[in-house]
Formats: sequence, C-alpha cells, structure tokens
Amino acid sequence: METDQESTLTYALLTVPARAAICRALLEAGEAGMPAFDLAGVAGLSLPRASHHFNELMQADVLALVVRDRQVIYVLKARRAVSLALEYLDSGGLS
Repeated sequence: METDQESTLTYALLTVPARAAICRALLEAGEAGMPAFDLAGVAGLSLPRASHHFNELMQADVLALVVRDRQVIYVLKARRAVSLALEYLDSGGLS
C-alpha cells in the first residue's frame, strides 16, 4: 500500500510538466516502456535535459531503467501511484 509520503512525492514530481509528460507516455507504453530518446522527444526536451528528469524520477522510485538491445528503456514502477496522481492533477488538483 502506498504511504502518504510516497503519494505526496509522486504528486510533487508530476507537477513538473516535462515529468508528467514522461509519465503519461510511459503509462501508455505499458510494460514495454520507451527508449530515453523517444521520451525526451515526447517531453520536448534534449536528451541531456531529459536525463535530469529521468534521474529524479528514478530516485523517487517512480521509474526503472532497463537496457534492451543496447538501448536504454524506461518503465514505470509506480504505475498505480502515477495514474492516480495524474488523474488528480487533471481534475484540477493543486491549481
């Protein structure tokens, strides 16, 4: 079960538009995840700038990194928490 601290952290991370875009794309991608380059494009960021956001999300235990066929792939670890956080933000939460 998710703690209040985890929930608060997830909401805080997702209030950054680029991070929310990354998480939305990964929710849609499902278990297959997405390559770092593609996620950077979805978020409208250069790969070096996106890497900062990937690292923040990984430190918060929201993302996991997988290497497949010499590609860096990111997948969501906290699918339920991210989905709930995005639903909350979409409904006007924190505005």
